[in-house]
Amino acid sequence: MDQCKDSTQGSILKAISNGLGSGALKNVSLDQVIEEDWAETLMLDLKFQTSEEFLDLPSKWHCCEGICEKNIKALNDEFNLFRSLFPLKVFVGGPPASGKTFYSKKLASNYGIPHLVINDMIKFASN
Repeated sequence: MDQCKDSTQGSILKAISNGLGSGALKNVSLDQVIEEDWAETLMLDLKFQTSEEFLDLPSKWHCCEGICEKNIKALNDEFNLFRSLFPLKVFVGGPPASGKTFYSKKLASNYGIPHLVINDMIKFASN
């Protein structure tokens, strides 16, 4: 555990959600997810304590304040770089009135990703 000021499980999840997604968190009751393997660990909202190893580091720890909105992009970029992960790009195609815009907006909203419309991009580029 690093030296973040707000070290509850809920605040860490909120920082991750704000930095990588829409910022939304959904509280669910235990009976809704009781069959899931992870249910009990996420229901605790534990308060963590800084590990002794992080208190006396010989070099500068670049995220000593923990996962927060200030450093989530850098942490995400670092995570992706060292795992050879690259941003996902999705193209939704189909005939007119087949639901492309409807489902694209749903995907963008649910995953906190931009929804780009070709006509809008052409208009922007021509200005």
